[in-house]
Amino acid sequence: MRLSSENEELKVNSGQAAKGSPFVARLLTRIMMVALAVWFIVELYPVIFLINTSLKTDSEILSTPFALPGAFNFGNYVRVWVGEGANNKPIALYLRNSIIVTVATLALLLAVSSLAGYALARGRFPGSAATQQTFLLCLAVPVHVLIIPVFFMMDRFGLRNDLLGLSLMYTTMGVPFTVLLMRAYFLSFPVEMEEAAQIDGCSRFGVFWRVVVPVSRNAIASMAIINVSWVWSELFFALVLMDRSEAQTMPLAVIAYAPKAMMGESTIGPQFAAMVTAAMPLILVYFLFQRQITKGMTMGAIR
Repeated sequence: MRLSSENEELKVNSGQAAKGSPFVARLLTRIMMVALAVWFIVELYPVIFLINTSLKTDSEILSTPFALPGAFNFGNYVRVWVGEGANNKPIALYLRNSIIVTVATLALLLAVSSLAGYALARGRFPGSAATQQTFLLCLAVPVHVLIIPVFFMMDRFGLRNDLLGLSLMYTTMGVPFTVLLMRAYFLSFPVEMEEAAQIDGCSRFGVFWRVVVPVSRNAIASMAIINVSWVWSELFFALVLMDRSEAQTMPLAVIAYAPKAMMGESTIGPQFAAMVTAAMPLILVYFLFQRQITKGMTMGAIR
């Protein structure tokens, strides 16, 4: 009798647990959904505030900074594009400079880093371990402590106020990080595919160019987006090395309005319009290549 009663109690408890587990699962799901919604609002609000403020007049910004504009004022964007405010230069000039620097840096960086990462992943040559350790050591050095030697070196070679010089400097800064990430990806790449291509007569570079690169396009796209983001928004080195407005990039166009605003000029709205203009290319690139970015970030784990 005691055994049967214990069995009945176990059945009752197991039944209650079975009934309670879906409730707990639903509760946890709702908590996660609420947390994600709050996180989404927190992340999205600065973007909404930025766009909303760029469509206001300066008087509306100062009197009601968090309210919607009484009427959409696109005059701030007109002032930015015709060059009124930021050193009297149109923002298209800064946009062109940023595109040139970003594209040149990206082309050099991906070419050098993919080849170097593949060599470190597959090659066994004297000094390969020391080379990898050197790249790791470079990541431990804060780049801002190099500004004085970089400034004098760029000035000595005539690369100050030069878009190519800025691209070369950005490439040098980005090589250690990108090489190590590409090496980590190539280590997970199936060696059998390369061996099959070599049996068919491909050279080592032919294997890399015809087999490895096409299959690795998602990882390369991820590295491209990561580097585009920091090159496009980098301010410190551009501020120190580019003192001529004709060679300045988008971050410098944004801060060019700040001194005028402090002197009482009506440049708060145009500054926010410049911020929106500077941010839109990155947002557009992300939405165009978000599938490749997601695949590239998860491919190493899936393999």
